[in-house]
Amino acid sequence: MMNMNMNMMNNQMNQMKMGQMNMNMMNNMNNQMNMMNNMNMNMMNNMNMMNNNMMNNNMNMNMMNNMNQMNMMNQMNMYQQQIINQMNNMFVVNQMNQAAQNTITLNRLKKEFTLCSQDEDLKGLGCQFMMENNNCFYWRVTLKGPDDTPYAGGIFTIRIAFPPNYPKLGPEFRFLNQIYHLNVDFTDQNKLGHICLNFLNEWTTTGKVVDKKCYGVKQALIDIFCLFSNQNIKSAYNVKMAEEYQTNMAQFNAKAKNYTQQFAKCALFC
Repeated sequence: MMNMNMNMMNNQMNQMKMGQMNMNMMNNMNNQMNMMNNMNMNMMNNMNMMNNNMMNNNMNMNMMNNMNQMNMMNQMNMYQQQIINQMNNMFVVNQMNQAAQNTITLNRLKKEFTLCSQDEDLKGLGCQFMMENNNCFYWRVTLKGPDDTPYAGGIFTIRIAFPPNYPKLGPEFRFLNQIYHLNVDFTDQNKLGHICLNFLNEWTTTGKVVDKKCYGVKQALIDIFCLFSNQNIKSAYNVKMAEEYQTNMAQFNAKAKNYTQQFAKCALFC
């Protein structure tokens, strides 16, 4: 009997030890789970902090991008306004004194505007026409950059100012966009956007009639469009650009493409 009692007591003691071991194991497991939960919480907090930082960085980047875009727009507007002011000073014509101008000139400009706007050849070049404030003496015309040039994808706006005695003297054509081109001046502050085109310049300055007939706005625009693909090295405005064009065409084209993407995104009709 005593042996049985001893065995029973030993069994109880073993069970108690086993229970203690189980308790210790459960405590260890709970501790490990708590540690893992804490680690997961820390990881989640870190991820949240990283996400917040990324959001803040994105917001800051967006703000910087918006500011850069606004600065660029302001620079473009100032550039365009400078060109407009220069052209307006060349031929001082406005709606108040249009009635006093030669009726033949006014009628010719109205007719030529209508013909050019409807011309299929010019439409094929991406030409769209607008009169500034219904003033026959100031037009804006778009040209699309040809696909096989660094000007591809660009929408370039040309402003045309007509003299009161047109067509005896030719109009002034200027790019309102900044364009990286040998034959367009964007460095001389007095001739911004001016286009070096031999026949056009001769018509504008001397009044000579080309081929015994009026050169015409249509042909002028066609010749300007051809300059996208065939730049005239002999009539380059800038010596350094001419050197770059001859010695490093890839770099020249990269700059021309960059200007196109920055400054020729849309028509400048407003």
